[in-house]
Amino acid sequence: MSEDPDFVLIGIIRRAHGLKGEVCVEPISQAPGRFETLTTVLLEKGSGISEVEVESVRWMRNLVLVKIAGIDDRDAAQELRGARLGVRLSEVLPLPEDSYYVFEIVGCRVHGRNDRLIGEVVDVLEMPANDVFVVDTAKGEVLIPAVKDIVKRVDIDNKRIWIEEIEGLVDGADEV
Repeated sequence: MSEDPDFVLIGIIRRAHGLKGEVCVEPISQAPGRFETLTTVLLEKGSGISEVEVESVRWMRNLVLVKIAGIDDRDAAQELRGARLGVRLSEVLPLPEDSYYVFEIVGCRVHGRNDRLIGEVVDVLEMPANDVFVVDTAKGEVLIPAVKDIVKRVDIDNKRIWIEEIEGLVDGADEV
């Protein structure tokens, strides 16, 4: 995982595709159309990050086929297996109002009734009905559905989220 705070993950290279250097990328980006607009991308392989030119992008079912400049055969493409693709933070596409990227939510402190600190978001599970925040509390992890009835306010700038404490949702999650 990248230690560079300017690196925002958008996909993971899973394997080579064909003989001409294309790679199959599992998209991680939450912004529709993110790949279609790429002309360059950050490639993280091992501990290094380099900016590479994108020659072409096309979809194959739920994967993105990406042709990176200089990767011209299957062997070179296969060498990229497991590499991560990203963009700079300044290149992140805007989301609709009241929508957030996972990287913005992870690390937020979650507060309940009377501004009581419940814990910190450590992950976001993308479920069919709605996302679920995984919150680390003093008593272990709790799952909080990311729905308007529960999540009352999100302040990304200050990394804080306020929720409605519904009985049974965070019971026993004493202050951190």
